[in-house]
Amino acid sequence: MLPFQMIAGGKFSLTTALIASGVNVECQSQNPPDFIVAKAITGWGEASDAQAIEWWWERSMGNGYANGILQSSEGSTPQLPAMTSYRLPATGSTAVDAISVYDTFSPPTFGALASTDINLTTFVVTMANTGTIAVGDWVRVTVPVDMYQISGYVFQVTAVTANTSITLGYMASAVTAGLTAFAANADTANIMKFIPNRMYPRWNFVAFITTAAQGKVYFTGKNDFTVGENVSFRVSSNYGMTNINNKVARVLAVTNSATESSITLDLDTTGYSTFLFPTSAVAAAGVSPAVCVPSSSGVVPISAADTSPVQPPGTNLQDSFDNRNVRIIRFGAALFNVSAHTSDAEDVWMWEAYKYDSYSTRIVT
Repeated sequence: MLPFQMIAGGKFSLTTALIASGVNVECQSQNPPDFIVAKAITGWGEASDAQAIEWWWERSMGNGYANGILQSSEGSTPQLPAMTSYRLPATGSTAVDAISVYDTFSPPTFGALASTDINLTTFVVTMANTGTIAVGDWVRVTVPVDMYQISGYVFQVTAVTANTSITLGYMASAVTAGLTAFAANADTANIMKFIPNRMYPRWNFVAFITTAAQGKVYFTGKNDFTVGENVSFRVSSNYGMTNINNKVARVLAVTNSATESSITLDLDTTGYSTFLFPTSAVAAAGVSPAVCVPSSSGVVPISAADTSPVQPPGTNLQDSFDNRNVRIIRFGAALFNVSAHTSDAEDVWMWEAYKYDSYSTRIVT
């Protein structure tokens, strides 16, 4: 019997975006892996290209760590480049983002990072330390001085400049669409990365609601509503548009682009009052956030453009409650960005995950 068994494996190709943000793969096994290895298939012996070619992780190392091999640049005899062992995190580095394993039902927690400014229109967040925050990650903002309206809100990150800033682009899109009322930048704030639970259906924080024949709702990050689904709203008087509170409306279209998350409603909001965030002073005293919640499963339309139902009728939600959590193996950005050994776009990597077999107690001599 082997001392371990493979429980998962696969390949992935790097892109410029993945090199910067890291790669998450799903591990189908019911058990967490004990040993993980990743190898650069196209990197071994590649001429005139210094890069990392192998990384491995063992459960005793803890999340975020890895040991590996760096390959030097060699043009004359690329099959015989110099090899160097390497450990992540590197000496002096505070970013622990090499190899990790977690379940989205019970993800790891992250410490709060300091922000010195949040711009009221672009929602660029100035940070001297961005930690392991990457594009696509979710962050929670707390204690944003002079912008308490967004305290407790969660946002999805659309851009990162390491140890300089992150951009909350979905919120910025709401401002572009007409959201006003932020009187000042946030002087300071705490920014906490977190991994959201994948229970479905989910509710979303509302960033803005337009007044139109078909009202449009903007969110602070990507949503998983579907065309034909019925949604409802919880919007207190602090947000102005009390007309929509507890209303139920059908979704006509869903947008989840790189910077915009929205749904278009089969609801005429032209006579509604303007959606506005409360002032910072009002919010500091405590307010309930504006949210959009799943209400019921509507009839599935043929398409977003054609709102007539299919025949026979179908429904959007297959279950009233669906556990979509998965086990994730993360190959962090640190693996592909070792100084002087940065990986290249289109590099192909293979990965394997193993689980130790169980044995009776033995004495090793």
